[in-house]
Amino acid sequence: MLMDVAEPLNPDENFIDALSHDLREPARMVSQLLKLVKVKSEKQLDRDTTEYLDYAINASDKMDDMIRSLYKLNKAKLYKEEESLFSPSVLLEKVRCKLRNELKLSNARLKLDLDETCYGKADFSQSVLIELISNSIKHAKSEARLALHVSVKQQGSEVQIRVEDNGKGVPDFWLKRAFDPFKKASKDSLNSGIGLTRLKIITEKFGGKIAMNRTKEFHTCVTCTLS
Repeated sequence: MLMDVAEPLNPDENFIDALSHDLREPARMVSQLLKLVKVKSEKQLDRDTTEYLDYAINASDKMDDMIRSLYKLNKAKLYKEEESLFSPSVLLEKVRCKLRNELKLSNARLKLDLDETCYGKADFSQSVLIELISNSIKHAKSEARLALHVSVKQQGSEVQIRVEDNGKGVPDFWLKRAFDPFKKASKDSLNSGIGLTRLKIITEKFGGKIAMNRTKEFHTCVTCTLS
């Protein structure tokens, strides 16, 4: 169950909050105007001009996404949730529903290792699963069927969530920076680059830990332990 935020923002966080809010409107306006120009003038534009417009639209959309991500990242420090008893299998069904299209398109094969019940932060556990499975799908190999091993287990007073995939893998230098804000495994990635950072901030706020490593089969594995 999500709780209302009780902690006030400090001056720096207030500045980021206000800045990200105020910057989104002009970023969206630029994107919308460029798209309108493209639609209205489509028959009059040559191929090069259309391509330049597409570059500008993509850049403004990316800027809007980064501003929105900055806002979410700032709010992550204030996230609160009560612990409760939950069913990992029910949780995973919600994740499947949320990622229905992505899972269908990727033809991913899921291997599950789920406890019958766990006691912890159910909503955040669901967010962790969505982020990690979504990342695995985005970085799947085109030449091989994606295989995901998803585990949700109670480890004493902690809930351990583990997602392993047989995707493209990540280089050593990126393993150490995977949770840095706005870092992407590929420069062509459409991700904002803050998903894993947000998970790390909230996980550590709750006294937990999150780590990424490679298995002996060179699979990428992310383990999130929630206290």
